[in-house]
Amino acid sequence: MTSPALRRVLEATVARSYPEIATGGRDKVAILQAVLDAHGWRPVVELGLTLRTLSAHPVLRALGAGATPWHTMERWQTLERFLHSRHRTRFVERDVSLTRMTLQHVAIDGGRIRAVNDLFIWGVLVAVLESAGFTGLTVSLASTEGRSVVIHGGRGPKVLPAKTDVATFAWKSPRDVPVRESPVPGEESRSVRDRLQKLMSVDLLHPWTLEECAQRLILSRRGLQRALQAEGTTFSATLQRTRVEAAHALLGEPELTLTDVAFCTGFADQAHFSRTFRKFNEVPPSALRGLLR
Repeated sequence: MTSPALRRVLEATVARSYPEIATGGRDKVAILQAVLDAHGWRPVVELGLTLRTLSAHPVLRALGAGATPWHTMERWQTLERFLHSRHRTRFVERDVSLTRMTLQHVAIDGGRIRAVNDLFIWGVLVAVLESAGFTGLTVSLASTEGRSVVIHGGRGPKVLPAKTDVATFAWKSPRDVPVRESPVPGEESRSVRDRLQKLMSVDLLHPWTLEECAQRLILSRRGLQRALQAEGTTFSATLQRTRVEAAHALLGEPELTLTDVAFCTGFADQAHFSRTFRKFNEVPPSALRGLLR
């Protein structure tokens, strides 16, 4: 995650569960390796699962708003790019049944990632998916004999296979997502722009299109365009305004970084966030945050 929240949870959990392991002055990998050396591989996966305690965190909510685990993973990949992370997750395979995907944890410089980092990230991704409401999750690695070795959701082996960077995630059927917005009594009296902003604000990372929004608002594509034009705005301007207004609210939360805010509100990157925010407010988001503090 972009904020230090996960690091704090990791250190607190290690201090509580493994008080003999020092965390001060150590990086994440060194802490995880110390846990693995002393207690085996299972606690490393479980430490990744501690991300569940942050289920109300805006970044986790943004990640989990996607319709399927595939969408959640695509958002995770976006977050990795936001962070310019040296380690990335990529899809190896997506099963057409929508209940399975295989991922690989890779170093963008071609280097080798330590097994503890792989195990921790698989635990983190389970926590992300479970926080999003997906159930029946299992994670397995492939052994050298071609068999699946379960590391979450079943009995795992005492000794892991040599290769830990490729994992298969399986789950129960994805959640159902409504295709259209349900009519609300009195909703017709609100401006179309307000109704559109309400729709978009539910999931700002979703790639909203004019066609989908018109369908969800029970309007034709041209009807939505005309209504917005009559109200002095456009589809793209409404989307930008919705994101900026959401960013306003998040800037008041001191534990969030500016990168957190940019990611949660659906901007392409932090530079895009700053440009758009300044266009609507005449000051960059950092200046407004300073005033709020």
